[in-house]
Amino acid sequence: MNQNEVYAAIVLALHEYKGNNVHDIETGKITIVGHDTQWNGYALSMTAHP
Repeated sequence: MNQNEVYAAIVLALHEYKGNNVHDIETGKITIVGHDTQWNGYALSMTAHP
């Protein structure tokens, strides 16, 4: 391991320690938006008597 790799590991560890590894801030709200796919499409569903 060369000296530059040691420096890079230290810098990345400090970066994550300071909390900079989070890509976005979560609001704590869960939103579920349904959308039609082939799994839940009405036209593709099976009927009792075709």
